[in-house]
Amino acid sequence: MQMPLVSVVIPTRDRLPLLRRALASVLCQSEQNFEIIVVDDASSDGTPEYLAELAADDSRVSVVRNPSPRGGAGARNEGIAKSRGQWIAFLDDDDEWLPVKLEKQLHALQTTVAAVACSCAYTLLRESGVAARRAVPGAVTLHELLLENPLGGASMCVCSSTVLREIGAFDAGFASGQDLDLWVRLRQRGPIIGCAEALVLHRYHGGSRITTNMRSQYLGARYFYFKHRGLMDDRLRRQRIALTCFIMSQQPTRPLRFRGRYLWLSVRNAVRQRRVAYAVSSGTRLIRDALRGLVSA
Repeated sequence: MQMPLVSVVIPTRDRLPLLRRALASVLCQSEQNFEIIVVDDASSDGTPEYLAELAADDSRVSVVRNPSPRGGAGARNEGIAKSRGQWIAFLDDDDEWLPVKLEKQLHALQTTVAAVACSCAYTLLRESGVAARRAVPGAVTLHELLLENPLGGASMCVCSSTVLREIGAFDAGFASGQDLDLWVRLRQRGPIIGCAEALVLHRYHGGSRITTNMRSQYLGARYFYFKHRGLMDDRLRRQRIALTCFIMSQQPTRPLRFRGRYLWLSVRNAVRQRRVAYAVSSGTRLIRDALRGLVSA
C-alpha cells in the first residue's frame, strides 16, 4: 500500500456527536494524502458501531479499540504505534480543523526543512457563540516553552513521525499538560514553527474537560516542574513554582486557609507583572467562597 503523507490520530471516548464533526473536518481537507487512525478509548455509546461503518466505507480510516480507558496520552500513543505517515497530526474529538489546515502546515514545514513540528493559530468558540482568536508565535525558544505553552494543544500539532518516535511519543504520566511536555521535547530536537492563520476551531462545551479540573491542572504542573527543572535556571524555576502554587490556590475543595497560603506563595515567587494577575484571580475566588461559606453557615 502507498504510504500516506500524514497520519491523523484522533482519540475519543463517548462523544459521538462531537466525533462526527471532528472527522468530517478531516475528510474535507484540501490535502487528501492522509490516513485517519481513530482510537476508541473504551466508548460505551454508539461510537464503535459508527466507526466500524465509517472504516468499511473509507479505506483511509482505521480504528483501534481499547478494552479499558487509557486516557488521552495512552490513546494517542496507540494511534502513533499504528501510524505509517511521514508526518503525524493530532485532533481531539471536540475540536475541528479548517479545510486548509494540513495544506498550510505541510507547506510551512516543507519551507523550513529543519523544523520538526508546526503549530497554528486557532479560534476559541464558546457555547454562547462568542469567538476569540488565539495567535501562536512563528518561532519559539525552549526557554519560552518551559515557562508556558504559547503553541496551543495537540489539535494544532503536526510533527515528524521519526522524531516523535525517538522522543517516546506522549508521556502518560501527566494528569494534564501533556501537550506542553510534548512541545518541550520536540523543541529539544529542532525548531518548531507556527502558522499565523487560525486553522483550528477549539470549542468550549459543557462536557468534561481537563482545563476545568483544577486538581488535574495542579498535578500536571507539578509533574512538569520536576521532570524539566534540570533545563531551568533559578528565575524560571521560581516562576514555575509560582504557577503551581497559583493553581493550588484555586482548588475549591481545599480549605480557605490552605488556599490563602498557596496564593501568598504564588505571589511571592512570581515575576512582578504576574503578581497582580495571580492576586486578583485567586483573591477574588477566595473572597467569593468565604462569603458563600458565611451565608450557608
